[in-house]
Amino acid sequence: MPRGDESLRISRIDLQPGLIIVLVVFLMAGCSGLSRKTSKPEDLSAMAEARTVILALNHKNEKLENFKGIGKIRVWHKGKKRIDEKVAWIGSETFKISIAVLISGYPAIKIASDGKWVYYYETRKEEPLYAKYPARDATLQRIVSVPIKISDIIMLLAGRTPLREYHSALLQRQDSGNGYVLTLRKRWYGIVEKIYLAEDKRQVRQIEFFNRSGSLIYRARLDEMQAVDTYQVPARLSITSNTGMGFQLVVQRYWTDIPVSPSMFVLSPPD
Repeated sequence: MPRGDESLRISRIDLQPGLIIVLVVFLMAGCSGLSRKTSKPEDLSAMAEARTVILALNHKNEKLENFKGIGKIRVWHKGKKRIDEKVAWIGSETFKISIAVLISGYPAIKIASDGKWVYYYETRKEEPLYAKYPARDATLQRIVSVPIKISDIIMLLAGRTPLREYHSALLQRQDSGNGYVLTLRKRWYGIVEKIYLAEDKRQVRQIEFFNRSGSLIYRARLDEMQAVDTYQVPARLSITSNTGMGFQLVVQRYWTDIPVSPSMFVLSPPD
């Protein structure tokens, strides 16, 4: 009897690793089957097409490094006009910019960024205002009331599409049937960006950016595009927020591939 008990006990112990392996294989097979059920062929196709569209967006105007322009800017806040003046700008690469709002032909508001610092200078009041702060995540809110990132406005003026970090992308036809929408999602965050495309899936009509709570930060509408040299750049651009603030830029002249110097993107303190 002792030997029988010992034999029985050994056989039970020997069976445990086998049972564990069987259970693991069974669970893996079940998860695999579940994955196949939730990943529909049309979803996989939409995700693959989204990657193709993003690749095309990343390559648009990729050789345009330096540019400048002049135009008209109109800024409003809850229906009330704040600025309706001429504006001039110079942009370089993806992080350098200089903007001047001209009032009666004089650059009364200036903002510049060399990629490291943002400089702001305003002379509309009796006492000139000068400020300098880090460029990281800096916005143009001082000028246009909308918290649009400086890097975003550089991209938009260059005819490119700012793309947020994301973990998944899906391309779907719009509910209206007119064009497509590319939705970018970030894990544990939700939707970070929506890009509305024309029927050709290449021409961007509108871009929306969202915060962690799902609220709209701002919307960029590319009302009109134009061909300058070998590039497609904005002719009319509108930026609005969900708080009744916004601005519209009408481009009157645009130059590409211009020479620039580092001093163009720095504003020194007033004497």
